[in-house]
Amino acid sequence: MSNQRAFPLELLQQPSSEKLTYFKGITVPHKNLKEVLNVLKTNILEPADTSLFLVFGSTGIGKTTLRLRLEKLILEEFLEELRQNPGLIAVAGVEVNSPAQGKFNQSDYYIRVLESLNEVLISYKVDYAISDDPSGDLKPVPKTKQNNAAALRRSMEKAFTHRQLKAFMVDEAQHLFAMAGGHQLLNQMNWIKSIANLTKTVHVLFGTYELLNCFTVNGQVGRRSQDIHLARYHREFPQDLAEYSRVIQTFQRYCPLPKEPQLENHCEYFIDYSVGCIGILKNWFVRALRISLEEDAKTLILQHFQKTELSPARRKQIRQEAESGEKRLEELLKDDEEIYNSNSNKKRSTQSRNQRLGERKPQRDPVGIDSYEN
Repeated sequence: MSNQRAFPLELLQQPSSEKLTYFKGITVPHKNLKEVLNVLKTNILEPADTSLFLVFGSTGIGKTTLRLRLEKLILEEFLEELRQNPGLIAVAGVEVNSPAQGKFNQSDYYIRVLESLNEVLISYKVDYAISDDPSGDLKPVPKTKQNNAAALRRSMEKAFTHRQLKAFMVDEAQHLFAMAGGHQLLNQMNWIKSIANLTKTVHVLFGTYELLNCFTVNGQVGRRSQDIHLARYHREFPQDLAEYSRVIQTFQRYCPLPKEPQLENHCEYFIDYSVGCIGILKNWFVRALRISLEEDAKTLILQHFQKTELSPARRKQIRQEAESGEKRLEELLKDDEEIYNSNSNKKRSTQSRNQRLGERKPQRDPVGIDSYEN
C-alpha cells in the first residue's frame, strides 16, 4: 500500500500543522479547469487582436487555482528568457479589493499594480509637463496642479512596457465594475481595455458571474475581449460524476494519514454538498482532515465530512447564485443565436424583396417532350 500513496511517507511523522500545510498546497487538475487553461495559455503565447479575457464562474469553482496554474505555466514557458534578462517580468497580477462606498479608486489600483511589479519609489511618482517658466524647460507640475492618478498610471504603463510583461492577472475583477449605472460600466471597460492595448499586455480578468454585465457594453469592447466560462459539475451528467469521482480519489491519495480513505462511493453526496465546485470540495477536505488529525484517526471517514459540511443556508446561497449566473449566461448565448437567426431571415427577406418587377425567378425552363407538347 505504501507504494501507492502520493505523499512522502516521512510526512506521517511530522506534526499535524505540517500535514495540513502540505495538503493545502495540493491542486488537482480536472477537465473543466484544463480546458480553460489551454485556451488562455494559447492566447497568451500566441496573441491575436484580443487583449482582454474575462474568466467567470461560481464562487469556489477554482478561479484562484486556475490563475496560479496559469502563472506557473507562463513562467515555465519564458524561463530561459528570464534567465538571460533578469529585468523581464513574464507575468504578474493583483487582487482587486471591494470599492468603498461603491466608488472605485483608480489611484489605489495603480499603486497595487506597481507593487506587484516590485516598482520602487511609488510614492514619489511625479507628472512632468511644460511649465509656465519662460525657459520652456520640463519641470514637475506644481503639487496644486498634479493629478496623482495620471502620474501613477503613466508609471504603471511604462513598467508594463519596459518589463515586457506577457500577461497580467486581475483576481476578483467584478469589483472593477461594482459601480452603479451602465455609463460607469462602459467607462471601466474602456479604461481596462485601454491599458491592455497601450501596453500590449494581455489582461486576464477572473471574477464571478457579475462579469456577465460586461457582455453587452459595446461592440468595440466586445471585439477586443473574449469571455470564458469555468463551469461547475452536475451530478445529473455521468461524465461529470466520473470526473468528480476521479478528483476525490486523487485527494484521497494525497491525504497524509496512515490509511488511505475510501470515499469515492459517496461521490453524489460530495458533488451535491459542494455544489459541483472543486474549490469548495478541496476546502471541505482540509476541514475534515483537520478534524481527523485532532482525533488522531487513522483515516478520513464520512463522519469527518458530515461534521464539517457547509451549512444548508450557505449551500443554498451558493447554489442560487450559480444557477442564476448559468441562466443569465444561457440567455445571453440564446440572444446571440436569435439575433443571428433574425439577421439571416431579414437578409433572405431583403433578397426576395429586392427582385425587380417583371424579372423572372431563377428556375430551370421545361425542356424535352413535355415542352414540345405544351
